[in-house]
Amino acid sequence: MRNEDIIEMLEEQDLPEHFQIVAEVCGIETARLLIKELGGITVSIPMVNSLRSLIERYIADNAKEIPIKKIARELGMNERAVARIIKSLRGV
Repeated sequence: MRNEDIIEMLEEQDLPEHFQIVAEVCGIETARLLIKELGGITVSIPMVNSLRSLIERYIADNAKEIPIKKIARELGMNERAVARIIKSLRGV
């Protein structure tokens, strides 16, 4: 039996406890695909507020329409940090 055939037999309860969450959140097919294509690789999944370019783009796209206070709350940041990013985006 080929490795791919064995992976197709995989069910959620066959997974290590720490990887079952992937199957629960993304589906068993995604879990199987990750095992097949990336098995053995350790991956750190970033939090949204650590994705600097995304945060800057979101702030740039919304700073004129949404108050800083609301942007900060949405991003889990403080208002000063958002204001600093706005200032740096304006080149001030």
